[in-house]
Amino acid sequence: MDDKAKLRVKEALVAHLEANLRATDAAVGREDSAARLDPDSTFSVDDQSQADAAGDLGGLYEDVAERQHSTVAQAENLDFAPTSEIQPGAIVVLDDNHYVVGVVSSPFECDGITYEGMTTDAPLYDALKGLHAGDTVTFAATEHRIDSVS
Repeated sequence: MDDKAKLRVKEALVAHLEANLRATDAAVGREDSAARLDPDSTFSVDDQSQADAAGDLGGLYEDVAERQHSTVAQAENLDFAPTSEIQPGAIVVLDDNHYVVGVVSSPFECDGITYEGMTTDAPLYDALKGLHAGDTVTFAATEHRIDSVS
């Protein structure tokens, strides 16, 4: 994979993570709005209960949003320089599955290929760290071949 293709993957990853963050931020706004009751209006116990639940859910969404902000920053700061060794910023093809090492991410597409993020906290990363294309590794009682590293 050339430098330009690798940068397109990084851009697609960041765009994917930012889209998830925008969706979470919108959910926070909806829940915060639902949690507010007009103090000049009368409302039932059910209204109060639903507002309380929305406030609780909004707080959970805020926690998720904070983690997503951190993940976006982490992805933006990954060094996507060419490499032949599995390390943060590497793109690894393992058994025809494509991974971006260094950040957690749900699957996303770039140039017709589906990628997934692999955090350095993942047990699979521990097994792959420092390996090169052509190496094999046994993980979860299954042998895997590293097709490429870039």
